[in-house]
Amino acid sequence: MNVNLLTKYSNKWIALTADRKKVITSAKNIKDLDKKLKMLNKYPDAIYHHVLPINGHFVPRWQA
Repeated sequence: MNVNLLTKYSNKWIALTADRKKVITSAKNIKDLDKKLKMLNKYPDAIYHHVLPINGHFVPRWQA
């Protein structure tokens, strides 16, 4: 996947085609993304992916 493709989707959820080469749609949260994708009714094999913030750091939080 082309990283430059993802920069405009920083900190958003995206739906990708099965071959991961095209962004179908995007949204700020997964619930809205799911609604948008279901309205299109064309991509049953879409891949959901959250794009991390481009200008930030990701530190997972561990809980015991």
